[in-house]
Amino acid sequence: MAMYIRITKNSKGEGYYHLLESYWEDGQCKKRMLLSLGKVGEDKLDNLAQAISKHRDLMTVTQMAKEISVEQTFILGPLLVLEKIFDLLGINKIAEEILATHRKIEFDFRKILFTLVLCRFVKPSSKLKVFEHWQKAFYPEMLEPELGLHQIYRALDLLADHKEEIEKSLYWRDRNLLNIKTDIVLYDLTTLRFESTKETENLRRFGYSKEMRTDCTQVVFGLLLDTEGIPLGFEVYPGNTFEGTTLTSIVTKIKAKFQVGRIIFIADRGLFSKKNLELLRADDGEFIVGHRIGSMKARHKEDLYNLNNYNWLVKDELAVFETLTEEQDRLIVTWSRVRAERDAKTREDILKKIKNKLSKKRVDPKTFVSNRNYQKYLTGLSEGKPELNEEVVKAQSRKDGFFGIVTNVKELSAEQIVTNYKELWKIEDAFGELKGTLKSRPIFHWTDHRIVGHLVVCFLAYFCEAHITKQLREKNLTLESPAIADRTIKPRKLTVVEALKELTEVRAVPVQIKNQTIWTRTDINGNAVALLRAIGAAIPPKILKITKNPGHTE
Repeated sequence: MAMYIRITKNSKGEGYYHLLESYWEDGQCKKRMLLSLGKVGEDKLDNLAQAISKHRDLMTVTQMAKEISVEQTFILGPLLVLEKIFDLLGINKIAEEILATHRKIEFDFRKILFTLVLCRFVKPSSKLKVFEHWQKAFYPEMLEPELGLHQIYRALDLLADHKEEIEKSLYWRDRNLLNIKTDIVLYDLTTLRFESTKETENLRRFGYSKEMRTDCTQVVFGLLLDTEGIPLGFEVYPGNTFEGTTLTSIVTKIKAKFQVGRIIFIADRGLFSKKNLELLRADDGEFIVGHRIGSMKARHKEDLYNLNNYNWLVKDELAVFETLTEEQDRLIVTWSRVRAERDAKTREDILKKIKNKLSKKRVDPKTFVSNRNYQKYLTGLSEGKPELNEEVVKAQSRKDGFFGIVTNVKELSAEQIVTNYKELWKIEDAFGELKGTLKSRPIFHWTDHRIVGHLVVCFLAYFCEAHITKQLREKNLTLESPAIADRTIKPRKLTVVEALKELTEVRAVPVQIKNQTIWTRTDINGNAVALLRAIGAAIPPKILKITKNPGHTE
């Protein structure tokens, strides 16, 4: 068999180059045309060379395709983000410092920590699931090879042992001792459950569950944030701990941990009580705490619910009034039209449910209503003849829109106090992320030490997410999507969750060609690119790495 080029002419006498192949069949030499290579003309030799080269490449690729093997793809995108964030936030350095104090440890603690935090973003699951499946789903060149389950648990022990050092190192990462004199700390508590009824050691206990899961043991989780929404640290308490008792010496602990001279402590109304404020004062702490106006003595309330005593910050929309409590703390009360409308709507929903029950022929007073917020609107409940108490409804409506704050901070204005208190939404948002996106619960560990280690992983994951969110907000990035392209739809801010969802689709692909493995990546576009650029991460080249397959020689 042989190939050659021949010029053939059409009826008009125009010549064309053709690639022909001669071959033997049934004892005879035959010919067949393989390709038309273009029209014959002056200065066409370069074009001919290009045409031949093009078809030669095609034949080469066709031949190579027979030798290429792709058996699996690996998640790459989120690893690129986390690698950059670990470096920016100093987490790599912290991991190295911890490992330096444990000379006998032979595994790469940093890479195991990287894997555990990575899994909170991609697919939160048990440590066993990480070992059995998820570590094998990521681009292996960036992870610890042959990671053992016992090494994962040992890493959790290290995290629990060094919890305080980790928090301090992260806090001082971008702060200077000379310019830090005061810190404003947001504080709140939530409960985290176990899928178990067994109480063990100190932390796993039955208690009041904010998830209404009385069938499970739990821990109480206290989180500290700064006013930018960046987590500073956390505390873990037994599941039966009353919220107020968590304040004992907390200001002293914060000051000692972060070495700051002054802390302004912000908490919601759930932590307000005279005893709790005394605990904070005993620690030389300053506080901004939500206050239930309804708990005050009657003679003080008339002034608080009279808008004629208020100063209008925004006419007919927002007003503020300031007085002193019996303990001589500042009591700042605000009235907001938005809050008033929300309070009225909440009450109307409650009254609608009560009226619906009252409309039924048979009413069992014992089971009619158990919620205290419902009971206050009824009269005759104990006599078995429940009726709507219109006087109470009218009295409650006069309280719509009012909200109180108690503080012992002297130099901040009322407006500044209110502004700082409003930052508490960030801690509720943090709990939502920790329980939702990062799935800190349910917790599958049995010992206190491992429970704390698990929560350090979740804390670090949220610490990374909070800093990425901060970068996205500062750069004012919006979500790219076909729906947003419609000008009638208002653009939404790009979130970490949405960007990571796209990044998870960015894969590392090992292509086996003869005796080589060529690691290439899929395309990175849209929101994935926006996130990488926001944190200053480089887009890697298409070819990630080329390795020789073991057992092959030149």
